[in-house]
Amino acid sequence: MLSVSAADGTALSVYRDTPARPRSDGATIVLVHGASVTADLWRLHTRHLTSLGFNVLRYDQRAHGRTPRGQAPLTIAQLADDLHHILRALAPTGPLVLAGHSLGALILQEIAALHSQLLPRIRGMVLLSATAHGASVTPGRSPRALLLAAGRSLFALTCTHAPQAVDRLRRLLPDTNRYTLTPRPGTALDGPPPCRHGVRHTPTADLAALWQSLRRYRARHLLALEQLGGRLLLMAGADDQHIPAAHTAQLADRLSGARLEILPRTTHALPIRHPALISARIAQLAAGPHSGSHLPKDPSFPNFPLSEQFH
Repeated sequence: MLSVSAADGTALSVYRDTPARPRSDGATIVLVHGASVTADLWRLHTRHLTSLGFNVLRYDQRAHGRTPRGQAPLTIAQLADDLHHILRALAPTGPLVLAGHSLGALILQEIAALHSQLLPRIRGMVLLSATAHGASVTPGRSPRALLLAAGRSLFALTCTHAPQAVDRLRRLLPDTNRYTLTPRPGTALDGPPPCRHGVRHTPTADLAALWQSLRRYRARHLLALEQLGGRLLLMAGADDQHIPAAHTAQLADRLSGARLEILPRTTHALPIRHPALISARIAQLAAGPHSGSHLPKDPSFPNFPLSEQFH
């Protein structure tokens, strides 16, 4: 567990996992989690990737897990700047492979636009549940989707305009509830808190600010991402009710050369549902274009077919 100072002095909690036998030609893999979870999301992926000889960096986003809120605004641009500070401190040189889920995918899109000098170092990028249009409360037009949208809108409205009242309710929730509000834990050396504890130390006002940033997000300078060509892979769950697969497909259509893979019977919990498959995709990019056949074999990897669609 390491600590990297962000621009406003916030201590970003970073977890560096190193393999027993590092690859000489391997990239540093950086894993970026989404909203309401922690770097623990990548626990299985990290185990797979280090077993293949790759160095892995993962971290708790600002206002999540062991990273405090800090003073800076909770915007996608700020979160991308946080990641930039981590890369400068812990991976200043050498090839990179970046993978992010949901909010994490938006952060990677943003860092590519704001820090295009990183592009020559990026050997590959994997965007899970990505979108160019920000988060939406409406996952579709069916009666069930509209009912879900109404509930989400009411909840978001309450959190935005009455955050202190919501905080009082959260403090009454049992410890087993993922949204309970408890004091932030002290520094520990045994890795990130469990995923379900991602925002249990985050006041509701900060969650509302983060939601507004997600809702207002619009991808900018997609030409920067387009430079990655076939090094860019987008993946989505066909049954995602938070960021519909159609939104990810629309983004892929705007990125010449990018690959798109939509997994059937998969929800927004894409990294949890398919850790071995996603790890394999990341490893293929990290090994480089001419090294795929030389990857060490990991018996925990199923033999998934490569079914990417090219755009």
